[in-house]
Amino acid sequence: MAMALEGSHVDVNVDVAAAERGLAVLLAACERAVEEISSTVPAAQLRALMIIGQEGMNLNRLAHALDSTPSATSRLTDRMQMAGLLTRDRAIASRREIVLLPTESGRQLADWVRVQRRAALTQVLDAMSPAAREALARGLTELANGAL
Repeated sequence: MAMALEGSHVDVNVDVAAAERGLAVLLAACERAVEEISSTVPAAQLRALMIIGQEGMNLNRLAHALDSTPSATSRLTDRMQMAGLLTRDRAIASRREIVLLPTESGRQLADWVRVQRRAALTQVLDAMSPAAREALARGLTELANGAL
């Protein structure tokens, strides 16, 4: 069912139900990709690890990216540090700032998650026509750029 998004800047009709179905397929593929690790590393820790990335970030930026409070994010990163997934180091630019950095095992886990997700998404995308894949890539890129 096509509907205009009220109160938004969108001036075209959007098939929200189709978008939801497509998103559900993509999310399910990503979730299946990491099912085997989810019993040992909680989803919240995996998400934080993927956000922190290779270069690291401070606690407040991570809290903002997770849409969480600094205190809840601090507890999350405490658990991640105890699990050996990240370390806290002083920032080079500001010795007062603490930067969260993935450990080697945290980097390996993040790399493994990326590989698994990409493989699962490749299977989903292979079922689409080249034109549909291109349109999806353009739409998702625009969505990601607009969400920033």
